Amino acid sequence: MIKVTRRGTVEAATPEQIFAALNDPQGIAQMLPRVTKAELSDVDEAAGTAKLVTYMALGGIFGTIRCEGNLSWSEPNEIVFKVRTPMPLETRWTLTPALADTEVAATMFLDLTPLLGPMAAFVPVQQVAEMLSKELDMALKAVMAKCSGMNMRERAIAA
Repeated sequence: MIKVTRRGTVEAATPEQIFAALNDPQGIAQMLPRVTKAELSDVDEAAGTAKLVTYMALGGIFGTIRCEGNLSWSEPNEIVFKVRTPMPLETRWTLTPALADTEVAATMFLDLTPLLGPMAAFVPVQQVAEMLSKELDMALKAVMAKCSGMNMRERAIAA
């Protein structure tokens, strides 16, 4: 199991604003690297669950892969996407208020064994962790940029 966590602070943004940005299936494809499309279905607002399919552009021999899984959330503090196919992967976004800002932690858990079997033992874990770290860093920057833009528009409207 590979686990990578990245943290950042979104200044002058509430957890509710960040949650709204992360909870938008159309916007998620613009914010998250490699996600070209996201489809949400079977939404149960009361339970905080839905089914989510994302299309990830991996390039090379992999092309674009379809990732199916379950989305769950606890508004406005956490969003979790657990991919079932093609391999077990979990992405967890945790939002914590910090004065006028919000601390954001993005954690990814990846288990290559179900996909690769015994060959998973030969995967360079450090290289995969570095790749996931870069992906999470880009995602955090995109979320921060989107939420900063939301705040600027709100201030401009209020002025």
